[in-house]
Amino acid sequence: MIPSGNGVADDQCIKIVFLEDLPTDVELAEREFKKNGIRYESIREETESAFLAALDSFDPDVVISDYSMPLFNGMRALLLAKEIDPFLPFVILTGSMNEDTAVACMKAGASDYVIKEHLARLPFAVREAIERRKIQKKAAAQEELLHQSEERYRSIFANSNAVMLIIDPSDNSIQDANEAAAAFYGWPKAALIGKRMEEINTLSPEAIRELIRKAVAQERKYFQFKHRKADGTIVDVEVHSGPIAIGEKIYLLSIIHDISQRIAVQEERDALALKLSHYLSTSPTITYSLRLEDGSARWEWISENVVGILGYSLDEVLEANWWFRNVYAADRAFALKGIAELTKRERYSQEYRFTRKDRTAVWLRDDMRLVRNESGALEIVGTLTDITERKVAEAEISLKSAALEAADNAVVITDRDGFIEWANTAFERLTGYSLREAIGKNPHDLVKSGEQDASFYSALWDDINSGKVWRGELVNKKKSGELYQEEMTITPVMDASRRLEHFIAIKSDVTERTRAKENMEASLREKEVLLREIHHRVKNNMQVISSLLTLSERGIGDPALSRVFEEVERRIQAMAIVHDQFYESEDLARIDFSLYLRQLASSLIDDSDASGKKPELVFDAEEIRLTLEASIPAGLIVSEFVSNALRFAFVRDDRPGMIKIALRPKDDGNLEIEVRDNGIGLSDGFDPKTAQTLGMQLIGILTEQLNGTVSFFNDGGTVAVLRFPFPIRPK
Repeated sequence: MIPSGNGVADDQCIKIVFLEDLPTDVELAEREFKKNGIRYESIREETESAFLAALDSFDPDVVISDYSMPLFNGMRALLLAKEIDPFLPFVILTGSMNEDTAVACMKAGASDYVIKEHLARLPFAVREAIERRKIQKKAAAQEELLHQSEERYRSIFANSNAVMLIIDPSDNSIQDANEAAAAFYGWPKAALIGKRMEEINTLSPEAIRELIRKAVAQERKYFQFKHRKADGTIVDVEVHSGPIAIGEKIYLLSIIHDISQRIAVQEERDALALKLSHYLSTSPTITYSLRLEDGSARWEWISENVVGILGYSLDEVLEANWWFRNVYAADRAFALKGIAELTKRERYSQEYRFTRKDRTAVWLRDDMRLVRNESGALEIVGTLTDITERKVAEAEISLKSAALEAADNAVVITDRDGFIEWANTAFERLTGYSLREAIGKNPHDLVKSGEQDASFYSALWDDINSGKVWRGELVNKKKSGELYQEEMTITPVMDASRRLEHFIAIKSDVTERTRAKENMEASLREKEVLLREIHHRVKNNMQVISSLLTLSERGIGDPALSRVFEEVERRIQAMAIVHDQFYESEDLARIDFSLYLRQLASSLIDDSDASGKKPELVFDAEEIRLTLEASIPAGLIVSEFVSNALRFAFVRDDRPGMIKIALRPKDDGNLEIEVRDNGIGLSDGFDPKTAQTLGMQLIGILTEQLNGTVSFFNDGGTVAVLRFPFPIRPK
């Protein structure tokens, strides 16, 4: 159906009620409709009751009424029609009408009025009225829908649990608020309405105006603010705002949600994330994520501490094949096999060597877990831990364990209560008990011989429990029942808090050594007795020789020959004193040489010419112990020094004599013996190398035997100095 240009469809049949007391006027009107090709159906009425009945039964599209009729009138009909159907087109058709009447009819709701003299206008007026009715009904329907929508939204606004405000953007004032808003902010609704947003929002007025402008212009719809409640507390809110038309004016509808708890949770999450980030950055464990796609693995994420642990930057780590390139070539196949195993087990751990950025090696423990993300793709999450120190320690422990296992000495490790936890194979060889038999047993119970009483073991246990190392020998019993001598060292092992954790005992069979020692000690005692007897007999023989020489000397009338006898006797006496010292000494290898010199010098002074005044002996020496090989030649040389002083130094009796003997070890490794007197000194031209006396020749021979040197000089008297290596190094 194509609408005609007059607003009435070509095939539409218009139903018309004519209110006219003259049938001829109706016929004239119908003629005009026909002229214009308008199909119609009509009835004519002229009374009020008939008109009302027609409105009900005929349901007209338009009413055409004369203004004035004998039994009825157009104004009354208009009012009745509008009561029944406010949109029913009503056209006044009259013979004449003044302007006031026309205005009154139009105000009362008439669609149009047509003067009968201008009847040709009637079809147009009817068409316009019918079209206007359509528009009005449509507008009314839309208005009703709008009204219903407004009522519905007003009900939602008023009854919603969501906080809602209607804001006038011109002055930022609250024009309306729902009960939820009043409850949230803590003001009565009447007090809340009229407040400006500056009283609630903590932002500056300028910032608030700018954000409201953006919300009205729909540049932004979502905001986060801090709002102030009636009690002064500040809460975090999120606001969804948008423009809304109410009447002719644009307002801003804001829906507010309290997100304080969410913000608090987010802050906790952020703090936790910060702590986690800090932990990961300082942790010795690298955390990572790998994406498995098309049979290959791609790095998704890795913790920043990889930079400090392995030396690579994050950009380098996320490069393709970074991991593959830096796994040790010897470990690469093994490491790749681990990823394949992961697809079967979902969890897998492996250890392999990796190359740091500085090309040094590091051992890594790779703990992996296979997961699927939201899209179903496979992902590996895992950790890389630097276990280099552990690997080095394990290798060291393995080496030490192998060394302990291979050791000849038995090694036993017990717990703090003394029960065996580990022993090497040497323990089985020593005791006859296998490790299986020994584990969990107390060594005391296994090898106790009964040779040591309870107090021995109690004292041992007290020592090691106090943290002391115990060393000693005891008699134990093998599994076969054979007794053996055991040398044992027990060392307590403490933890970092100095608490006792274990004991380590090192045991060895010293039965043969003990027997050999006992035999050697017995032999040594025999030799010691023999050596003492030899020294005693040598000393006695020398005393006999000395006595014989003394007796012989008395029968000699020649003073020179008598002097020779005296010198020989003196030298024999010097050697006899040495042997006497060895005989009396507990140490048969060395004697106290300083004591020997004191006795020798005192003896020489005492035996010197009694008619003269004896010189004073001054001795300056610390204890020095020398062997027999050094003591005899050194003693003979000192004897010559002292004898010469006694013979030649004190020829004048006008001053007291003094002989001083000093014995000092020197920093150059020599022993220095100095004999000094305060006598007349050496004669001019004295040269010990050219001296032909027996004494000087003897000094030279003995000095050479000591690999030493001798010197003479004047210093307030004669000074004789003997130096030789100490300890003695024979030539």
